[in-house]
Amino acid sequence: MERLNALDDVAELSKQGYFTVLLDEKLRALESALEDDGFKVVTPPQGRTDEALKRMARGWAILTKNSQDFVEDAVRHDYDVIGIEDVRFVDSKPDRTNETVRKISAAVRRSRLGTRRGNYWLRVRDNGSYHLQQLV
Repeated sequence: MERLNALDDVAELSKQGYFTVLLDEKLRALESALEDDGFKVVTPPQGRTDEALKRMARGWAILTKNSQDFVEDAVRHDYDVIGIEDVRFVDSKPDRTNETVRKISAAVRRSRLGTRRGNYWLRVRDNGSYHLQQLV
């Protein structure tokens, strides 16, 4: 039974690896820390328009400090939005000790964003709490 519990723990830790996040241009510093935390991270070429990012993000989540640019078209293009406007400091540490990534990761996990059907706007706050809103 102890072996089974250890496998459950490993499975729980790896679930975030199935969650794909497309980084908005200004958040590229978070790429390696998000990957270290188990997210699949997509960084589009610099200079892409918001429209191109929206089309590219189908089935994923866009991580941004400018949610309003992406929320309106989320349902049409089938993506989620993770907004970190309320996070005052964007940490640039490249590993799991990155405080910004810890807040994002905890909010994604607690909200169960990766398991929900539909399109959502997850707003991560500076104190680590979050607000989840379904988009229709």
